[in-house]
Amino acid sequence: MENMITNEEVEIKVSLKNPEEVEKKLTEIATFVKLKKQKDEYFVPAHNNFFAKTYVTEYLRIRSEEGKSCLEYHFCHRNNDGSSLKTDEHELEVNDPQMASVILKKLGMVNKVTIIKERKQFDYNDFEIVIDLVEGLGLYIEVEAKKLLGSHKETKDQCYQVLRELGAEWEETPELGYPEMLLKKSDN
Repeated sequence: MENMITNEEVEIKVSLKNPEEVEKKLTEIATFVKLKKQKDEYFVPAHNNFFAKTYVTEYLRIRSEEGKSCLEYHFCHRNNDGSSLKTDEHELEVNDPQMASVILKKLGMVNKVTIIKERKQFDYNDFEIVIDLVEGLGLYIEVEAKKLLGSHKETKDQCYQVLRELGAEWEETPELGYPEMLLKKSDN
């Protein structure tokens, strides 16, 4: 079990309107970690399209970046109104992402959507901040708490406070992941 990671995540994601100003502020107050390109292949069981639900609560993906790949299953806990509370993440390193994809397909899984993005990652106090340029969608910023800072709601509120500290101008997006957003866009 040494290659398996389980994590609980509290984060926010919004469409970023002023990336130059935010990146400038980040270079002043945060630590740049790295720039990476990610490819995420999302799979669903043939009989259970996770993305057909009003509120997606689970997804399975193969994430590949910098020569490393993981098979990941995420379960999203939601409030009664559908807003995101937290996400349980289960990750397992895989040496051969193409073979992992073949195995999933042999088990009846369907590759529903692939997301390709360029991600700039920063560390700032108790937060990880990423700026994502997502093919077919545009520019987003995510602020993720590295640990709970009070309740889940208080932790989310502090994520928004970080956006204000950065001078970010943003537009709220529906609480959807990139795959849901891209699938909705392609339906239009």
